[in-house]
Amino acid sequence: MALSSARWTALLPLLAASALGCGDDEPETPALTTLSIPFEARVGTQPFACGQRYLGLGTTKTAYDPQDFRMFVHDVRLVSDTGQEVPVSLTADGVWQAEGVALLDFANTAGLCSNGTSQINTQVVGTVPEGTYRGLRFRLGVPFALNHLDVSTRPPPFDDASSLYWGWKTGYLFLRIDGRTTGLPGGYFMHLGSADCAAPPAGQTSGTAGCEFPNRPEIALEGFEPGTGKVVVDLAALLADANLDVNADVPNTSLGCMSQKEDPDCTPIFHRMGISMDKQAPAPSAQSFIRVE
Repeated sequence: MALSSARWTALLPLLAASALGCGDDEPETPALTTLSIPFEARVGTQPFACGQRYLGLGTTKTAYDPQDFRMFVHDVRLVSDTGQEVPVSLTADGVWQAEGVALLDFANTAGLCSNGTSQINTQVVGTVPEGTYRGLRFRLGVPFALNHLDVSTRPPPFDDASSLYWGWKTGYLFLRIDGRTTGLPGGYFMHLGSADCAAPPAGQTSGTAGCEFPNRPEIALEGFEPGTGKVVVDLAALLADANLDVNADVPNTSLGCMSQKEDPDCTPIFHRMGISMDKQAPAPSAQSFIRVE
C-alpha cells in the first residue's frame, strides 16, 4: 500500500532522528600522537662507546675493544593496558627509517669503529593512537619482503652494501657487533642474518625462494611506558656465555659467529637472543640481552 504525502511528511523527522542516532553510535577515530622510543647501548653497567675498552666480557672475562654495533628493527608495536597490540607507524626520515624499518646505530668512527659514519641513531620514531600503554614489542631484522632486493637501488637505511649486506640470497645483517679481544686481536665478529637460504625462485636471477633459518627474533618488553621508558641493549649480556678469545676449530665457519648453524660459537649467543640453532626445536629460553628501564 502506497503512503500518502502527509504520512511521508510525518515520518521524515523520525527517519532523520534515526539516522542521527546511528551516527552517534559510530566509534570515534582516536587521535594520533608522535612517539619517540629511546634505545641505549650498554656493556653491563657502562654506556657503550667506540674507543672505550671494556673488561670482563664472556666466559674468559676478556678485554673488548668495540669495532661496530648496529641493528635493524621492524614490526614495532605497543601493548595497551587491555593487552591489545597496537602497531607503531614508523616515520620515514630519509636517513634511519623507511618502509616500516629502522636502523639503530650505536657506533661512530672513534677508536676502532671504521665501518660506519660519525652519526649515530638511538631512537625509533613513529605515530600511534593516543592511549595507555604498558609494553613494547618488535622484531630484530629486515622483513623478508625487503631483505632480498637490489641494495644498489634501495634508499637509506638499506643502501649500505659494504658493511650491512651479505648478498641477494641471504640479505642484510640484522645485527652487527664486532670487537677485538685479547685472544682474537683480529676481531670477534657477531653477525645475525637469515641463513640457509634457497636459490632464487624459478624464473628469477636474484633473491631467494626462502630461508630455513629466518633469524628474526621477537622482542617482548613488559612494563614499557611511552615518554618515560627506554630500551637497553646490553652487549655484555649477549656475549656472557661465549668464549670471545678462541674461535671454534670447525671447517667452513667464520671467525666469531655469523649465523651458521654448524658453528658452535653461535649457540650461546643465539640462545641469549631467544633463537634456536635447530629448526625442529624451540629456543631453550627467551631473549635476555634487551630489557626496558
